[in-house]
Amino acid sequence: MKIFTQILLSGLTLICLQACSFRSTQLDLIMSAFDDDNDQVPFEDLAWTMLWSGNSYSLIPIFPVEGSPLTNFMDREGEMLVAFDGWQVIRANGVLPNAQDVEIEKTDGNMAYSNADGILANHSCEEFASSLQGDTTVWLQECNSPEGPYSNEIRVGASGSITLLRFLIHPDYPMLTLTPDNLFF
Repeated sequence: MKIFTQILLSGLTLICLQACSFRSTQLDLIMSAFDDDNDQVPFEDLAWTMLWSGNSYSLIPIFPVEGSPLTNFMDREGEMLVAFDGWQVIRANGVLPNAQDVEIEKTDGNMAYSNADGILANHSCEEFASSLQGDTTVWLQECNSPEGPYSNEIRVGASGSITLLRFLIHPDYPMLTLTPDNLFF
């Protein structure tokens, strides 16, 4: 009897799964990137704009695989420019003069900025704290450096989508800002 019940439940589950369907604009968009008939990634639909040091770059996020919070932002050539771990920009590649790479690591209340030559600076940074501004949750991380205080920032809309990332990626340069071009995520 137990085997019959398990088979019956499995059959009903399969029937229900086949009968259920949903429509997701985000899923449709991502799936179109992998459609055999269309080998083009819908770059304009997924694009984010990166503003840094007076320049504007169009990037596409490569969303994390299951179990990994890391999102890489890449240019049209497939070069990873910015890595975001869900709370911090942890890497910036090739945006500095001479195409230098920078790594940012948070440890015990400090933010360490380094490149291939070693550590560039250590800044003291608090944990992120949130406040509500209308329908937007603003997460700020207050930091102190020899050059003065600054705030890393993450803005999250009412739908739970990130609407802005603003982070210091190098102690001698301005903040990097990333914003989605289309807010349907």
